[in-house]
Amino acid sequence: MPVPSTTAWVESPLQLLGALEHAALTAHERERPIAILPRAGDAQLERTALRVHERGLPGASAIGIERRLMPWHRFAPGAEWLVGDAFSGLVQARLARAVPRRVVLVDDGAITRRLARVLAAGEPLLRPARDAVEGPNGLRRALAASTTRTLRALADEGRLDITTYLAPADPAVVALRELGARVRHHRFAWTREHGLAARVVPEGRRIVLGTAAVADGLIPADEQRALVRRLAREHRVAYLPHRREPEWFLRALARERHIDVVPAAVPVELALGGTARPLEVVSRPSSALETLGVVLEGTGSRVRLAEPAEVAP
Repeated sequence: MPVPSTTAWVESPLQLLGALEHAALTAHERERPIAILPRAGDAQLERTALRVHERGLPGASAIGIERRLMPWHRFAPGAEWLVGDAFSGLVQARLARAVPRRVVLVDDGAITRRLARVLAAGEPLLRPARDAVEGPNGLRRALAASTTRTLRALADEGRLDITTYLAPADPAVVALRELGARVRHHRFAWTREHGLAARVVPEGRRIVLGTAAVADGLIPADEQRALVRRLAREHRVAYLPHRREPEWFLRALARERHIDVVPAAVPVELALGGTARPLEVVSRPSSALETLGVVLEGTGSRVRLAEPAEVAP
């Protein structure tokens, strides 16, 4: 029986790719397209939405890029929702007011593993960083606890779907299935087919991924700059910034010898997907290490964590 129309709310570029991978996986089941609503305010997300719209969407239409708040009338009780972040305050506020017929969750990186752990334990769906730094207020904790109860109930009733790049044997996937969720798996096939094939990266460059940790104050800018400089001493570097890295930091990095800062127009999965040449990618701990391992599978590429000697001052 064909699946009815779904409305998707995505708040990051990777969530958008996850929604598109889900649309590609389920296109044969649908009579109508998925309506994808990207949240406005993130320049990379907006550019990515425009780019994928131009390249053709798999049974999905991107609409309403200017929306800053989740349009509640589109996420009505009894409808099917697709969301990229169950930890989002906007999503949790809507779930507190309306129960969907079905919820589809797509990946936003390794946070899927935290989602599985928290749901399995029955704990409130709170972001670890936020909770550690400032602690949730009473309303935030109440929303998070309510979301956990709702998602567990939907899973128990067979109304929670997960679409993920994680392998079927991953402990997070096993835990979600034990709760009753239906889990679909993708290997970024749509992303590789429509990727930019690393055309923005000059030949012969080692790729170093940027990090949000500088913007978040978790890593000093000088420490990140020193890491990139050490890597550039061995091999000329193409630095692909995280979308939230500050411009002043990128300008300073671009003045260093043997470092080319490549503008972060789209997420690295889409920027590098479809490459026909092997790439070397180095990064601090990041979900991108895992996602790129899937995206670049079969290309002879090497995706690795920066070694302790490279990170050390």
